[in-house]
Amino acid sequence: MTTIQTTVVLAMTVDGKISPEDPTAPRDFDAIDYAHLEYQVSLADLVLVGAGTIRAESGTFTINDLELLAGRQVRGQSDQPISCVVSRSLNIPSTLSFFKQDVERWILTTRAGVESNAEATTISKLADLIELGDTDLDWNRAYTIMAERGIRKVVALGGGSLTAALLQAGRIDDWWLTIWPIIYGGQHAPSPVEGEGFIPAIAPHLELIETRQVGSELFLHYRTLKGQKL
Repeated sequence: MTTIQTTVVLAMTVDGKISPEDPTAPRDFDAIDYAHLEYQVSLADLVLVGAGTIRAESGTFTINDLELLAGRQVRGQSDQPISCVVSRSLNIPSTLSFFKQDVERWILTTRAGVESNAEATTISKLADLIELGDTDLDWNRAYTIMAERGIRKVVALGGGSLTAALLQAGRIDDWWLTIWPIIYGGQHAPSPVEGEGFIPAIAPHLELIETRQVGSELFLHYRTLKGQKL
C-alpha cells in the first residue's frame, strides 16, 4: 500500500499565535510567506484543512504560479491538489466559496455529522463525503482510504485542532513553521496545536533539519522524532 508523507505547514507569531483573537481581522499580505506556502502546497496530492479555517476564510488555498503548475504537470499531478476539509460535525455551510472553486473536494466527517446537518444531501453533491466513524474521526481509516486512492503526499494547513488530531494519531512526519516577527497576544488567540495537550514525559519531540531567514522572518523545518526523544 502507498506510504503517505504528511507535512504540516503553518505560520505563527513570535508569541505562538496562528491568528489574532478575532480571526476575521484584516492582516497585511505577506508575499514571502505566501510564496513559501504556495510551493509547499504545490508538492501535495491532498491538502488537509480544518473546518474552522475554511469557515473563516470561505475558500481553500489554490496554486496560481505558472512554474509550480507546470511542475505538477511534469510529476503527473492534477492542476490543484485535492482539498480535504475535516469536520466531525459537518458544520460547513454550503454557501462557502469553497464549494464553487475549481478543485476536487473531500470532506472527512462522521455519521453523526451527516445525520445532524440538514444540508448534508446538498453538500454530498458538491464534495465527496467520507464518513470515518459514528461520532469520532478514525484517522487510521482516513489514511487507508487516502492510500487506496493513490495519495502519497499530504500537506496539512491547520488549524490547531486538526494539527492536534494528526499529532495524536502519529501521522505528522515533518513541519514547516514560519515565524512572523510580530506579537498578537490574546488569551484566547489560537495556537498551532490545541486539543488536550501533552505532559512533558510523552510530549512529541522534533529535530531541526533546515533553517532559512528572509529579512526578519524565519522558516524552520522540523522532522518528528517518532518513538524517541532528543
